[in-house]
Amino acid sequence: MRKLLLTSSALVAAASISSYAVADVSVTGAFEWTYSSTSSDVAATDGDAFGVNNELTIKFTNKTDSGLTLTGVYDIDADANAADESWMSIGGGFGTITLGKESSVNDAFGIGEHDLIDEDLSVVMGSSSIVTHSGEQGANKNNKVIYVTPAMGGFSAGYSVEDSGTAAQSTDQIAMGASYTMPMAGGSMMLRFNKQSTDGTASAETEATNYGAKVTMGAFSAIASKGESTIGAGTSQSDDREAAGFGIKYDLGGGMTVAATTMKAEDDKDVSGTQNEEYTANLAEVVYTVAPGLKAKVTYLDYDYKQGGESAAASNDSGSKTQFTLSASF
Repeated sequence: MRKLLLTSSALVAAASISSYAVADVSVTGAFEWTYSSTSSDVAATDGDAFGVNNELTIKFTNKTDSGLTLTGVYDIDADANAADESWMSIGGGFGTITLGKESSVNDAFGIGEHDLIDEDLSVVMGSSSIVTHSGEQGANKNNKVIYVTPAMGGFSAGYSVEDSGTAAQSTDQIAMGASYTMPMAGGSMMLRFNKQSTDGTASAETEATNYGAKVTMGAFSAIASKGESTIGAGTSQSDDREAAGFGIKYDLGGGMTVAATTMKAEDDKDVSGTQNEEYTANLAEVVYTVAPGLKAKVTYLDYDYKQGGESAAASNDSGSKTQFTLSASF
């Protein structure tokens, strides 16, 4: 009798355990090493340097009996020893709701010439306020709520809300974006628009808008984009920036791609005489897939920065930067 009772209890326990869904778990890593050489008019940025950028991502995925897809992600910046992302999402026929530390939704719907370059290089002094590409601006990975619609005939849209809490309501953010993809002449065209607004004091309030198009035809792709962003409002506005960019990329086959981009950004609020604060950049890149998960990249940047009316801590600069990158993904 005792043996029968124990056997029955074990069967019930086993049945209970099996009734719980078992998640698929994946652990992936992205590891990158760089060597760069910069020729600059500013001593602080002139010279050679090694660099490293490594991250580890743990992802849990589960499908419920009702058809919902549950996902949990914990992404670690290995070099900073800190969490970069930490979020959960619930997906279904209604779309996807994401809760936690994930990028503002304008990041997912952003578009810029730099999207065609693996290593988006820039050389601008930290004291400057100019943008270095024409894509989305102001996205962050703070705690927020994100909703993205399901794909509907090539159209999708998203909305995110960040509430920084009672102690810092001045940094609340709202972001939105939309994307539409249509077939075109044997290829496709993707149109994107996004916008974000972050609260702040009169001098710290920020707004940004970005839009553009990407055309893909076989091995060839091109992006034309524009971005506009401001810091401050009314008479306290300190920056009014506009950037336009264009890029092309071609897959040569055999694991090799080539790409080139150009962009120009200006700030109409930082003016000295007739000279705005201004940044122009031309990039070229060759990427070769040595083996699955292993890439070698050579990226070249030619740039020119004009201080205009920016703070005295910034200074005019022009030059070039060449970078070799070896990246591995697991």
